[in-house]
Amino acid sequence: MKVLWSRLLHLRSSPGALAVASGALVVAERHSRLVRLDPQTGAPLWAQNVEDCWGTTVVAGDRCLYLSQAGVLHCFDLHSGQRTWSAPRLRLRHYVSVSGSVAFLGGWRGYRPLMRVDLANGELLPGPFPGPASDSSLAWPLPVRMDPDRGGTADAMLIATAKQAALLLLDARTGVTKREWSLPAPVRFPDSGVAFSPSQDGRIVFLSGRRTVMALHPASGMEILWRHDRDLPPLPPLLTGRTLWLADDTGVTIIDLDRSACTEVTHLPHGATSGGVPVSGGALFARAGNQLIMVNRAGEIAACVRLPARIDRLLPDGRFLVHTIGKGHLTTIDISTTPTTALSVPG
Repeated sequence: MKVLWSRLLHLRSSPGALAVASGALVVAERHSRLVRLDPQTGAPLWAQNVEDCWGTTVVAGDRCLYLSQAGVLHCFDLHSGQRTWSAPRLRLRHYVSVSGSVAFLGGWRGYRPLMRVDLANGELLPGPFPGPASDSSLAWPLPVRMDPDRGGTADAMLIATAKQAALLLLDARTGVTKREWSLPAPVRFPDSGVAFSPSQDGRIVFLSGRRTVMALHPASGMEILWRHDRDLPPLPPLLTGRTLWLADDTGVTIIDLDRSACTEVTHLPHGATSGGVPVSGGALFARAGNQLIMVNRAGEIAACVRLPARIDRLLPDGRFLVHTIGKGHLTTIDISTTPTTALSVPG
């Protein structure tokens, strides 16, 4: 594990201002600039002016969307950076989820009805889209692609609220509820709204209440993966094969689901964690003290790197790159090599 490059963003951009897709990296920086960078080198590929750097960036196919905190949704060509359209007067929206040819916008912490925007021209689509009641926050809606040959919905949205002990799967075109699953308790998620962690086998992992880890496979249904013996923070759990990873302020718990066996990794820096991402052979976690810790399935620390600033979000890019954003810095880590001692970045 080594640091490839680090870029000063000059202001503390929103964690959601960073978007990563296969071979693409886009971030809002310097108060009013959206840039696409080369993931391997950090070199700028194009730049466009936007209203601020505290909004939400999403890469959807050959499009890049940026919803500014000022309430303007921009659409850019991902390759050229050319602005395709801009839609103003969308204040108090933060979530951006894309399903097919439609972008769904939700409110800050979800206290706003969902609205839909046509990706072709930026026009609002008519009619209200179902959302939470005004007194219940909405988790960031997750686009779900189902197999229409099995009677499912080709394009759908997975919906969860902080007060309803259920998951809803809504048709992305009409808002009609196609499936509903009861839960032991409402889905637990942070203020940022990210509740779900998709795994490689198609399951969607989340917390129901403070201690129950559940998984949904849209085709086969719901299952309880684990009931923990203590409260967990509102972070999406990680599932890699039959291994479950749970992080809290005291360390990391690794669970072999086949044997119901737990390994507690407590010899880590204590303090708040901002989640983790699966990597080859284990998982990577952001810890207090600006540290990234790679843990293998045996509970051993495979590598550690200290970054120049607090880590607010991790995003993997392909197999060997992980991008981090936090407190005015964007840093890219190459996880294809593992040193025998911890690395550090000056500053």
